[in-house]
Amino acid sequence: MSTDQWTIERSKLVYGLDRNDLHFLDIDDEGNLLLRIGDHTISFKEITDLVREQNGSSTGYTSSFTLRMPQLITYQMMKLKASFARAMKEADYQGEFSAVYPVKVNQRYDCVMPVLASDSNYGLEAGTKAELFLIKSVTEKEKHRLIICNGAKDPEYLKSIQQCVEEGYNLTVSIESFHEAEMIVELLDPEKSAIVLRIKPYLMVRGHWSHSAGRDSKFGLSIHDLYDVIELLKEKGFTKSVTTILGHVGSQITAMDDFHKFAKFMVRVYHEVRKLGLTEVRTIDFGGGLPIDYTSSHPPDLMNQYADALVAGILDGIEEMGGEMKHPNILTESGRGITALGSAVVVKILEVRSVFPSPYQEISEKRDNERDECIANMRKATSVAELLELWSEFHALHGTSNGSMRDLFENELLIGDVRSELRRQLARIATPGIRPEKLVESIWHPDHLAIGNFSVFNAACDYVLVNQHFPIVPIQDLHVRPETTVRLVDITCDSDGELSQFHRKGAGEIWWSRDYRPLTMRTDDMGQGIPVGYLKNIQGSYFVIGLTGAYQDVIEADHNLLGDLPDVEIVVTEEGDWKITWTAGAQKMEDLLADAGYEGFDIDEDPYMAD
Repeated sequence: MSTDQWTIERSKLVYGLDRNDLHFLDIDDEGNLLLRIGDHTISFKEITDLVREQNGSSTGYTSSFTLRMPQLITYQMMKLKASFARAMKEADYQGEFSAVYPVKVNQRYDCVMPVLASDSNYGLEAGTKAELFLIKSVTEKEKHRLIICNGAKDPEYLKSIQQCVEEGYNLTVSIESFHEAEMIVELLDPEKSAIVLRIKPYLMVRGHWSHSAGRDSKFGLSIHDLYDVIELLKEKGFTKSVTTILGHVGSQITAMDDFHKFAKFMVRVYHEVRKLGLTEVRTIDFGGGLPIDYTSSHPPDLMNQYADALVAGILDGIEEMGGEMKHPNILTESGRGITALGSAVVVKILEVRSVFPSPYQEISEKRDNERDECIANMRKATSVAELLELWSEFHALHGTSNGSMRDLFENELLIGDVRSELRRQLARIATPGIRPEKLVESIWHPDHLAIGNFSVFNAACDYVLVNQHFPIVPIQDLHVRPETTVRLVDITCDSDGELSQFHRKGAGEIWWSRDYRPLTMRTDDMGQGIPVGYLKNIQGSYFVIGLTGAYQDVIEADHNLLGDLPDVEIVVTEEGDWKITWTAGAQKMEDLLADAGYEGFDIDEDPYMAD
């Protein structure tokens, strides 16, 4: 593909922009990355310039920051409600829909408050005593909101629940074991209690967290415990206290037929517990699982499909049981699907390093001849297999060097030149179906490291913990065919401090960078290396790590005593203006040292690199 064939639309496809859960990112005619909220756009170049101009002298200023976008949280909430309203209307579903936000996904004030401000009837879910106190504090003047108390419980937690009920909060408590049931019937008043039976979904689903379902799940009542708990509740007069059954099949479920199967299972349990005497049960809580499209490769109507799958699964389950049943109310506890879009990490690139010497330098005649011979043979090759065999033979001879420093320098220069030609020849003869096997990936591996002023462990720790992919986009030069790809590495002293995964979109063919690294594949594929328009322009510029609003703030690690980046909030006002607010500086070294037990410092500075 020649450079003049490249279009902005191709760049959008390569980076997954202006679609799915990256619908809020776009590209202008000059190749600048844009933030879009509603009908309004602003470039990230403008954002970073304004942040520096307005706050460059503030305590805790550092060039990278977390951008908070609360209006995107509101957007997701409204989208979820609209999806269920449509699905229920089309299916003539008679039950009601409601939702709660599980604060464990992001307990930050600037995340929870947009949820509450967006919908006066949206509820909250607590998984610990501390989270219950958080929720109590922010709903003190809105006690009508539904609060669900999940998680492990002790008498202290239950007494806090009881106190909340007495103070007028609309609170329900889940039972997840027979032991919890014994404590609940001992400590709570059946006339004032609303109880949820959390049940293990006995089915298998697909995904990283599929172990949240099934017999071996950490959560919920096993089938034998369920029968015992129901008998205990009957015996102690709590029959009418049970209002809801709850099941959770795991986070980030992208196979929609698994939700359909899950709904059929839950409605069967719903029917049977009512037959066992729990006639006040009117709601099925389907927990979480609503996925976020981190790769921009899923269907664009994923949230609609999620709603359709649950509604259809319930109705199909009812039909299989004879069809004579009032439709249960539907409750969801979506967290990731609500807040992931709400923040992004904007990372300044401090410098760019090359793993190979600059090409076209003088080397010995012997090595020069070896290079020319190898390149000539590659240019004659007629198959990928032949090219790879030539590379393997070459690498066996030159992959290591036991000679002098000059020998090592020339060897690296030779390898870099030959690998560059190998990529060119692979692109020449590669079929669309070339398999990105380990050897091929090593040839395409980036030659350059972009050093970012951030810590992966603090900004996107899920990448280290569970290999969670995050989309990464440069903020400029997006209108041209990318020159090459780079690895984004942080400033920690840890080899895992790197975010270099890049999801190659399935375009039906391979689109190549100008140095012949694949930007797309025939079908979706995860590779290494973030495409950049012009390598020379990225030092001093920025990359955006998207969809970090779920979990990353709360599972962060202060590795190397690198703490929180500054927080910057951006919103569109009612007048259509952009309002950018510096809400917090980077975490001070003094505070990080105190957290580690070292007192007596008076250091206002943060540990990140200065401009």
